[in-house]
Order: sequence, then C-alpha cells, then structure tokens
Amino acid sequence: MSLFFLHPIFLFGLVAASLPLVIHLLNRRKLNRLRFPAVRFILLSQKRISRSYRLRHWLLLALRTMALVLLALLLANPIFQTGAGLFAGAGPVSLVLLLDNSLSMTWSGDGIGFKKAKEAARLFISSLNDGDRAAIIPTSISGKEPIRLKGEKDVLLKEIDHIEIAEGTANLSAALGKAYELLSDPAGQKEIRFISDLGLTGWDQFSMSSLRQVDPAVPLKAIRVGRKQPPLNGTVKEIRAVGQGVGVDLPLHLEAVVANFSDREIKDLLVQLSIDGQNKDQKLTSLPAKGETTVSFQTRLARAGSHIGQLTLKKDGLAGNTAVHFGLHAEDKLKILVVDGDPQTSLVQSETFFLTRALNPTGERESARFLPTVIIPEGLNAAALDSYQVVVLCNVAALPDGFVAKLQNYLRQGGGLLIFGGDRVQAEHYNARLGKILQTPIRDKKLAGEASGEKVGKFDLTHPALQGFSDTLLQESIKSARVWGYSRIAASGKSVLISLGNGDPLVMEQKIGPGRVIFVTTSADRDWNDLPLKTAYLPMVQSLTNYLAGGKRGILDGGINVGSAKEISLPPSYVGKTLRITKPNKQRSELVLGAAQDRAQGSFDDNDVAGIYRLSLAAGGDKEAGTPQLFAVNPPFLESRLDEISERELQAKLNPIRAEVVPVETLQQGGTRTDLALPLLGLLLATLLLEGWVAQRI
Repeated sequence: MSLFFLHPIFLFGLVAASLPLVIHLLNRRKLNRLRFPAVRFILLSQKRISRSYRLRHWLLLALRTMALVLLALLLANPIFQTGAGLFAGAGPVSLVLLLDNSLSMTWSGDGIGFKKAKEAARLFISSLNDGDRAAIIPTSISGKEPIRLKGEKDVLLKEIDHIEIAEGTANLSAALGKAYELLSDPAGQKEIRFISDLGLTGWDQFSMSSLRQVDPAVPLKAIRVGRKQPPLNGTVKEIRAVGQGVGVDLPLHLEAVVANFSDREIKDLLVQLSIDGQNKDQKLTSLPAKGETTVSFQTRLARAGSHIGQLTLKKDGLAGNTAVHFGLHAEDKLKILVVDGDPQTSLVQSETFFLTRALNPTGERESARFLPTVIIPEGLNAAALDSYQVVVLCNVAALPDGFVAKLQNYLRQGGGLLIFGGDRVQAEHYNARLGKILQTPIRDKKLAGEASGEKVGKFDLTHPALQGFSDTLLQESIKSARVWGYSRIAASGKSVLISLGNGDPLVMEQKIGPGRVIFVTTSADRDWNDLPLKTAYLPMVQSLTNYLAGGKRGILDGGINVGSAKEISLPPSYVGKTLRITKPNKQRSELVLGAAQDRAQGSFDDNDVAGIYRLSLAAGGDKEAGTPQLFAVNPPFLESRLDEISERELQAKLNPIRAEVVPVETLQQGGTRTDLALPLLGLLLATLLLEGWVAQRI
C-alpha cells in the first residue's frame, strides 16, 4: 500500500498552519504587575476561572491550525492505494515492468515461480487507468529490441503470454538500461517494477557503471517471488575425460563434478550417464551440504566420429539444472608414421624397436590405441602425411628436398612432429632445412661413457604432455635413467619439458601455428641412453605422442554457456564456405568461415538454447575426417544456485536509485485507489463548525 498526492505543490500550504500560533505570539502583551493585599481573594477566584478560558483558547488555536492543515491536504488531493498498483506518484503513469525470465525462475516460488511472476505482471497491467502507459521487458534481452511504452492493455497482456523461460542468466544491465531509456521522456509519474526471484547470480554480474543513463527520481520496486521453504538445490558443475583423449573401443573414463548449493545434505542422488540416447552407466551418490563430490563412469565408444552425451540428476524435489549436455569426438585409432633412420636386419637392433613396442605393446591392431607404421627415409616423399596424426623421425640423417615443404604444410594444418636425435643426425642439414621449424640451431653432440651419463634433472609436470607423471613411481623411474649421448641445443625461447642434471634440454617443444613439434635430444633406442629399459618409457612415449596429436585426437567437449559465443576452427579447406548450424529447437543459422592463422575460423553467438548444436555444410558434402560435427551448450553453472540478494545488498547495488522489495503475495490483495479528498472535506467542515462554536463560547 502507498499514499501519494495528485497535486503535491499544495503541500507547501502546510506552512500556513503556523500562522495562528504566530499571530497569538505577536498579540501577547507584557503586563506590569502591582500587588495589592486587598484584592488577593479576588485574584484567587480569577485564576480558577482563567484556567477554563485558557484551555478554550488553546483548543481554538488547535482547531484553526488543523483547519489550515486540512485545507492544504485537500488541495494536494491525497490518494491511498493498495495492492497491485503500488505506484507512488501523481498524474498518468509510465510503468516499465521488468519480468525475470532467467532459468532460476523455473524453481522459484515453490516450483511455479515464473507462473506467479506472469500473474503478477498481468495484475499490474490490469490495474492501469486510462492515460497510463506501460512496457514489458524480459531480462533475457540484449538491449537492442524495439520495445516501447503502450496504453493498450490487451496488447500488453499478449506480450506477457508470449514471454518464455530463457536458459541463461538475467541480463540486468540491458534490461534496466532499456527501462531508463523508455522513461527518459517527460511523464507525470514514472515507475519501474521488477518481478523476480532476486537470484544472486544475475546481480553478481551487474554494475551501475554499465548503465548509460539513470534517473534517481524514478524508484524501483522489486516484487519478490520466493519459496516458503528452501529446496534441495544442486547441479552438475563439470564433466571431464580422464586420460589422454577419446578412442574407439577403448576404456573411456569420465568424471562428473556434482555441486550442492543447499544447506542440507542431498542423499541418494542418482547420476545417470547416457551416450547417443542410450543409458551407459549410473551411480548413486550423496552430496554434503554446500559441497561437491566427484562421480566416475567408465564406458566404451563403438564407432569413430561425434557422439552426444548427457548427464542427468534424478532426485525428487531437486531444484537446479538436472541435465548437462556434452559432445564426444572419438578417433578410430591414432595413426603414427615412424621413420627409422637406422634400420637393421635384426628387428631388436632397429632404431625404432623400443618406440613401436611402447606405442603398441601387444602388437594387436584391434585393441591398440596407437597404430605405428614404420618406413625408411627414402619413402618420405611418397608418404601421405594427412593420413597420420603424428610423424616421428628417429635418428634420420637428412630429409628429402620435397618432404620439408610438405612437412611444414602438415604442421600448419595441426599435425604433430616428434624428433629423436642420434649419431646419424646431421646438425648442419637440420639447421638449414628445418630452421623454421626448430628455430634454434643444433650445436653439437655430447658423448660420454655409459657410466658417466647425465641423469634427468627437472621436468615440467604442469605441461599437458607430462600430466600423467604425477605418480611418484614414474617420477623415480625417469629420474633413475642415464643419458650419455645427446645433441646440444639452446633452450632460449623454447618450452623445456625435461632437462638433464647439467641444465641441457632433453625434451623441448616448439609450436608452428596449430601444429606442435617436440625434439628429444637423445636417441629413441639404447644407443645413447637407458630410457627404453625404464618403466617410465612407455607412458612417456604415449603421452608425448598423444599430446602431439593435438586437435586430431579424440576429445570431450564440455560445452559453452548459454549466451556465450562458440569459436569454430576448421581445416583451411573450409575458408569461404558456409557452415549451417542447426540448433536444438530445429532452427537453422548460417556462418561464413574466414581465414585466420592458417585455419578456417568463425564465431557463432546465437547460442540461446541449451542442448546439442549440429554442424554441416550449407551446400552439402561430408566434413573432413577428424572434424567435430556438433557442440554442446548448457545453462550457466551458477544459474542453478538459488541464493537471493538481500534488500540491503540490492539497495547498495542500485545506489542512488531508490529500491524497495515487496513480496509477491501482497499483490493478491487487489489493486484499488481511494481518493481521500471527500473525507478530508468533511473533516475540514467539521473542524470549522467546531471552531465557530468554541469561538462563540469564549
């Protein structure tokens, strides 16, 4: 409820209420007192009578003062208003309704928060009088929508009906900015009403500095749609693949981090994993209050290419986003081209014997993650590099002329190159032919006896290629290795993954556009080191190879947030082509890919629906092998958090705007305006009559 005046200028008339008192004070006379003993008894009698007269005079003064006050109020024309209107000004109303349609409204108001918010909005529109105008602004707007003030109630009610729940966070800066833009024109009375659950997430991202214009004279009243009891509140925070990539018919380890926002433990929560619409695994777990837990799954993918994944939470009464989408792109196998620079008639003595056994220990193609193909240097010109994810050069003395250009192009397309040193490597040839790739010249070879070999000094466990070496046993294994022969190369400007005890690099990285190059300064066999005999050799070779496969290896795409832009990067053959993107609601958009950093790239920002977005060429045709054909979009993680901003915090956020929070239940009382002019007129007449009667008695 509220009280306002149609003509507040007349309230200055209340100053006139002081006139009777001023006149009384001015007319008071100061008497000189002379005491006569003879008239003492007469004075006592007069004092008793004067008390009665003084009381009547004070009553008369009060009545005259009250009459002036009532006259000023009558001229100001006070209006008493209750219920839906809640307006606090005079004249025709210009009202902007901000309707919160963020995802959190799904779970507010005992599960029907958005329905309650719409009912409240309809009540506001229904309470408008002739001459009033209003606009409906959903909080999901970008700020560029053509919204205007209207006086047609039926049109405004239809607009409310057409507003649906968005799957992202409220864009409060755009919504409030649009509201003040609409109210910038002169109007008798300007009001903003914000119907919301006051979710903390939207306000976390809001700042008054983001508003281009603000009118502190326009108040904002927040109509809070809340719950009677706080619900169990949780969602999936993250989904990730454990290990190096995603392969066909290989164990796929997934971890889901599930968060609990509520103050109570969530017991017996069912977490279900499905891939391509089929239930693959499910786990029962419990979440501590205000805590997180990790749920592990293991499955396999039967075919190469893109797969649709979904994690679902099942629990009665659970508020929060219960379904999270993700994409999987599985490589059939990682194909590795291994070039043996020192082939031998005896397989065990070959330069690549230990390397190929580390890549495929069993020698079986069906169950292998890596498929190495061994050739000699003379076959390099005929090799189709695009058929392989990684090329490995093992003690190759020199490279054919035509191969170097082909190798550079391969790297620019995202390929990986692993180089092992050895006694046959010609430093001058590598410096001349691969200078643009290595970018630091090979200086010389350092050879010593096996007994006096260098031990491994440091290794960078933060590097993605060595993250699997967090195990203490593997660290001790690699530290126990001895290296008595290696090529010396400067490490300036390079990324050194592993260094020897004397500081010389053992494993170092160089990036060529999207491609990656790793140079191991020692040999791949036992000629210069005893690494092949160590437990760490197999995981080191597989980890380096997996890392070099880069974007060509299988990946898990955890998705982007609703409203975020998706950066799409494809092979350079896609430059100039039009990519068709089909949204989860079957709507289609097109994106023309441009050239950037030797890749075809584009940015798609119309991601307003949660789910799986599919990619295809607008003109038809199959996508290149190894290219993901979908991406996932999910509601923001914190949008599932139902914590609310307090009224004090809201007022601090909106300062200098006057803000007030009103429960939505108060709107159910109805919307009425009562003109107090007639009661005030009656009270004024009664006061004047009483004043006349008292004056006659005096």
